[in-house]
Amino acid sequence: MGVDSFIRRMLPRDNRFHALFVQDVENLSQASQALCDLLKAPSAVERGRLVKEVERLEHCGDDVTHQIFRELDQIDRAATCIELYRITEFSDAVCDLAEVIQRSVGELKRAVPHLNDRRVPDVIREACVRVNAYENQADAIFHRALGRLFQEEKDAIRLIKERELLAMLEAATDRCEDAAVLIENVLIKYH
Repeated sequence: MGVDSFIRRMLPRDNRFHALFVQDVENLSQASQALCDLLKAPSAVERGRLVKEVERLEHCGDDVTHQIFRELDQIDRAATCIELYRITEFSDAVCDLAEVIQRSVGELKRAVPHLNDRRVPDVIREACVRVNAYENQADAIFHRALGRLFQEEKDAIRLIKERELLAMLEAATDRCEDAAVLIENVLIKYH
């Protein structure tokens, strides 16, 4: 199975993630080839050039990693929405969703450092399961809040602002779940 098809199977059905991970793996492939070439280089000049090439590819890899996490980041969009719309009062649902995001990110933070440690797959699995549970909780909060909002809010502008903010926060929990699915698939593949 090729790298491209392996990554396609692992990722959520979102082409942005697929393209970025393919780019990241291609970059890693080039870096590993440059390392092999470095080990066979006939001169100090060629070795120096290859060291610089590996460093360049490492920086490219960092850039792709940052892009991946930006794709996952709805938190910034929600904060910008709060500022642009000058929202100063927040419903319980907005606060609850922010807490769910914080707990989800905490689980991702707990899981990611253990990806290279084959001795603790259960830590990763448990964190991913909790992220999924938090996303389900966020869906319930979101739907209840929308129902309440459309039933009770009489100010159309406030309704639109609140609905958009709620949607951004709920989308952040979806992105956390996407990351957890990816982490879990990596775990399954390599453990």
